[in-house]
Amino acid sequence: MDTLKALIRNVDDDYLTGISNKGTVKRAARDLEAESPSLTWTEEEAAVALKEENCIIRSPLTDSACSCPSRSICRHIVTAILWLKRELENEGQTGQEPEGGSSQEESAEGKPETDAAGRMEAVSETTAEKGERFQEILDIPAEKLKRACKGSRYGKFLAHMRAGALPPVEESSVITVTLPWDKAVVKLLLPFSGSSCTCHSRELCVHKAQAVLAYQLTKKVITPEQLEALKEAETSFDEALVARAAAAVCETLCQQMRIGLSRQSSEETESLEHLAIIAHRAGLPALESGLRTLSGSFEQYFSRSAAFEGGELLKRILAVYRLARELEDAAGFRRAENTKDSEPKTAVAGETAQKNDKIRSLAGNFRDTYEPVGTLHLVAMGARSFSGKAGYAGEIYYFLETQQKRWYTWTDVRPTIYEGSGRKPPATLGGALAPWGLNASRSELQKLEFDLRNAKAAPGGRLSVSQESRGEIIGIRSLADEKTGRMIWWDFEKMLQEYFFGGQELALAGAVRWEKSVFDTVNQRFSWSVFDREGRELFISLKYTKEEKMTVQLLERMEKRLRGYPFEEIVFFGSLYLDEEGRFCLYPIEVFFGETTGNQGAFSASSGKTADTGQGGKDRSALSGSGGVLREILTSMKQYLQEAERSLLDVFYCGMDSFSEEILSGLLSLAEDGERLGLHQAGKYFSRIAELLQGKRHRMEFSPEPVIETMEELSGYIRACREKLSYDMAACVMKRYGN
Repeated sequence: MDTLKALIRNVDDDYLTGISNKGTVKRAARDLEAESPSLTWTEEEAAVALKEENCIIRSPLTDSACSCPSRSICRHIVTAILWLKRELENEGQTGQEPEGGSSQEESAEGKPETDAAGRMEAVSETTAEKGERFQEILDIPAEKLKRACKGSRYGKFLAHMRAGALPPVEESSVITVTLPWDKAVVKLLLPFSGSSCTCHSRELCVHKAQAVLAYQLTKKVITPEQLEALKEAETSFDEALVARAAAAVCETLCQQMRIGLSRQSSEETESLEHLAIIAHRAGLPALESGLRTLSGSFEQYFSRSAAFEGGELLKRILAVYRLARELEDAAGFRRAENTKDSEPKTAVAGETAQKNDKIRSLAGNFRDTYEPVGTLHLVAMGARSFSGKAGYAGEIYYFLETQQKRWYTWTDVRPTIYEGSGRKPPATLGGALAPWGLNASRSELQKLEFDLRNAKAAPGGRLSVSQESRGEIIGIRSLADEKTGRMIWWDFEKMLQEYFFGGQELALAGAVRWEKSVFDTVNQRFSWSVFDREGRELFISLKYTKEEKMTVQLLERMEKRLRGYPFEEIVFFGSLYLDEEGRFCLYPIEVFFGETTGNQGAFSASSGKTADTGQGGKDRSALSGSGGVLREILTSMKQYLQEAERSLLDVFYCGMDSFSEEILSGLLSLAEDGERLGLHQAGKYFSRIAELLQGKRHRMEFSPEPVIETMEELSGYIRACREKLSYDMAACVMKRYGN
């Protein structure tokens, strides 16, 4: 009884509103004026008889009951609580029992129970003064709250925490937490079991768990770092399952490398799909994705598709093999040390957590999560259509965030085939509305400047179309604007050295001169050379395909139009890359005419007619002096790397069980050439492969694993050399045209 009395004494309107609602409390206060209840105390409850109903008041107050049909805290219960609070306050002033009867019980020392209740109230007030009033809520373990958030919702809460968007917390006799992303309001009460949520759940729901986490963060009982650590430790892998999946993949790929591509069975596609399912069950999305890609490549090979490339298939096999091998190591299991049916070695204390961390870093994610990024100021730059091999097509819309100087995209994807209706036309042609509540069509969206509030984005910059994200149009895009104009590169050498070499691909490139476009009928590639004010060259280049047919035709018409109606400058938006010749290229997505007026006023641009680059024929055909020597060295290295890739491809096609003497001598020759060109690591790798294949002749049993591992390391080395070589060749070409 003492506990119940102390609880009722401390009740206020906020608390009663928390267990019911504001309207119920107001109605109960009005009803109280017309009531003259009778009261009966028992050990753990108070029975209050009203005019209409009978109420039983218990601790916690949310466990109280009423004879009316209501299943929640009704106005009768609130009326009874308000009457009890008033009577207990009067009792404290007069020293008498509340009207309506009492239990006549006293404490062991002969003092009335009201003294004990007063002591409870005093203790409660002292506790509140110390900031420990809600200690029960502060003591709820974070692990329990994380489980209640059910995985993905916990990650979303952390995303809001990282963005500095924690929900507002109001503390009185009730802790009120508003979760704007779920439009939920949580009221945390004492005892905690009486807490309420607008989702009407009586259990520990997701909203209550997030509210408690927000309160604990506010009180600094737990830190963001501790919550992040809980997130990292949430995924637990079955080490035996991971080890078996990785071992099966390694065994299959070893068999493929031994047999050779030319002797493979068409059943390999089904085998790889089966392995992908095993990887999925083991929780290894990266391995699953790699296996499905391999299956698709083998399907192209067996169907004799023109898109098949043996070199790409070999690179993918080696990459998947390396991932599977690393997963084996992370799980503490290597086939060389175990029998086929053996389990991973028993881990000592602490090793299991380390293994899980390592596996988690290799496993990848089944899907990216969108995290809050606040308000974005976006400038639309254009869109392009795409069509995937998996039966999906759509459009990718590109946006520039001027404050962060970062690119964002939004992708609208749809199936390409519908029953009886064929391919659905692009949304831009059908007048579809823009996302985020913008009052514009998809085609108009590509020219807008707008603010996106409560934006969510994946790590790669992909924007989410969520109900919380809302757009507000500011105006029409203008490249003459100072913030947008600063993102335009008018110096191609700086764009190469400072921007592209820094890992960026999407760019705005400003050109002041251009040549006549060229279409290579042999390689089916459109090329158009444009130049900056110093005469440095950038290639607007794309391969002619069914999907790019319209783009090529538009660029050709555009170039012809510019001959008669020249502009002083053109801005291209697209994706930067280096081609096989080391040329600096841009895949065009959008072209802007006359939108940079005044932005380049200091430039003395030419009229924009077909350009005379000022370099002369000899400069375009060959380099002289030290530049020519450097070019010859780079060309020699390029030829060597091409021969190295062809040699590895020969081993892949023939297989390790049936390689020829010609292949072996080619490997030895490449080992010598690598040493001569200064590519010593490549020479060592080729020597190692040749040595292992030669040793096969003198052994009854042969393991292809050392050869595959060396081939994988060599492939990575060649890839790094190619990348560095492309950078050097592009810089060399850029300097040539800049001088």
